Parts: sequence; structure tokens; C-alpha cells
Amino acid sequence: MKIGWTACAAAAACLCLGGCGRQGQDAAKYQIYYLAKDGLSLEAEGYNTDTEDTDSLVEELFEKMDTEPDTNEYRTARPSNVSVSGYSVEDGFLYIDYSAEYAAMDSVTEVLYRAAVVKTLSQIPGIEGVSIQVAGNPLTLKNGSTVGVMTASDFVDNTEETINSYSRATLTLYFLSDTADDKLKGERVEVTYNSNVSMERLIMEQLIEGPKAEGYRATLPENVKVLNISVNEGVCYVNLDENIRSLSGDVSEDMCIYSIVNSLTEISGVSKVQISINGEVDVVLRESRSLNKQFERNLDIVEE
Repeated sequence: MKIGWTACAAAAACLCLGGCGRQGQDAAKYQIYYLAKDGLSLEAEGYNTDTEDTDSLVEELFEKMDTEPDTNEYRTARPSNVSVSGYSVEDGFLYIDYSAEYAAMDSVTEVLYRAAVVKTLSQIPGIEGVSIQVAGNPLTLKNGSTVGVMTASDFVDNTEETINSYSRATLTLYFLSDTADDKLKGERVEVTYNSNVSMERLIMEQLIEGPKAEGYRATLPENVKVLNISVNEGVCYVNLDENIRSLSGDVSEDMCIYSIVNSLTEISGVSKVQISINGEVDVVLRESRSLNKQFERNLDIVEE
């Protein structure tokens, strides 16, 4: 249901009833994320409310984030010139549209505010992920990459020394060989990325963007979105949206699957990959390949 972003007296009343402060923070129902005084990290403050309706709760927590805290140790993370044009909650995902001024934020301010929004609002029961648009268009970072649906696990805690910098990494990504439909080929790519982005999400974003050099073909549809990605006990869990089903005709199910699996198992500590579609694992890709298993690295299909 779409809702325009307007001040709501009822929501304001709810805010007055909600508890807030460092005391009892661990027992609080929600954590509201603010910008630390140094401007380089986030601080969380506990908050309680009896509101249960999803749309009302989204608006209430948004209002709380925009209310200056009593302490001077931290402040609201949203710049005053950036406004929320509207939002919608659809099929468990929260879509937020910001004014054009959002794009003018510097990289540090933007990623901290984005992290504050996602970390705060993804706590709401029924919200599986958050997607941001700017003036009706998908959020695009300074390096040209498009940001898809995000969850709290996509953001890692950073120290003051690293939040203001980008890191470089060399990735090995597996794409379809241009000479054989049944062979993958590893491409080594140098990427610059913000340290708040997890390595597994970075790899998936690069796979979706496709190969950089000649001799390779893309294995994933360019419109597929990563709904959630996390690692637990050596297994990387990748939740993709329905667009993963729209594979190109020359890409088989196995080439798609092992493009993902072989690329992600390049990460130290990842030995298996579980792929799901809209949170479901008991599904098939196209009409034949079941995803109801944890896939291990397969180098037999990799071209020398």
C-alpha cells in the first residue's frame, strides 16, 4: 500500500508514548539508529511502542529517526535538505522514494544514512528488505552501480579509520565461456567498493553486472535483484527475486547456478551455497533444476 510522506498527528502521539534512551536499551523492542557526534559512525537508542500495523509502524519509526535525541552525543542521520517523497510496503518489502537532493549527499553521509534507515526499519515484523529510489529512479552509487534490496546484514560495523574510505579487491567471477555453452570461465576483476558492503553482496552485484572483458558471457539476468545474502557456518544463503527465472536462452540452469556457487566459494570461509527464490528453496529453476540443496564448488565445468 502506497502512502505519501506527510506529518501525522497520530504518529506524533505514538512517539510521545514510546520509551527512548540508553537505559533499558537491550530490553527495548526496537533500536533507532542515529549519527554519532563524530559523523563517522552510528549509535543505537532503544525505543518501545505498542503500534503493530506495518504502515503505521514504518511512519512512526521514520518520525523517530528524524526527531533529534535528547543527548548531544548523536543526532539524526538524515540531512535537512533531503526529504522522503513517499514509500510503499509490498509483498514484505519496503520501497522508499527520496527527493533528488539525496543524490547530492557525500559518500560517507549517504552510506551511514542508508545503513541507519535499513537497520532501523528492517526490524519491523514482516519487512524482509528495504529498497531506495531517488526521484523515482533506482539508487545509483558514485561508481555507477545500482543498489538493490537491502537488509541489516548488508552493513558491517566500521571503525572511524575505514568508514571514510573505499577498498580495492581482486575477485574471481565465473561467467559463461564464449566458446562453449557448458563451460564456465573465471574472470579476474579489480573492483573498488565501499567497506560497508559485504564481500558476498559485492560478488553478486558484479555477477549481475556481467563480464568486463571479451571471451565471457553473462550468466545472470541483468534485472535480477539480491533480496538477501548472508553467511552462516560456511554456507552462503542467497535469496534472489523472481527475475532469476528469466535466464537467457544460451544459459543453462547449471551454468547459472555454478556461476554463483563457484564465485561465492572463492570467499574464505564459504564452502557451500544455498540459493532461494523469494525466500523459497523448494523450487525449481526453469522447469527442471531443483534448488532444494546446498551446492558445492564444481571446477569440472570450468574451462582451463
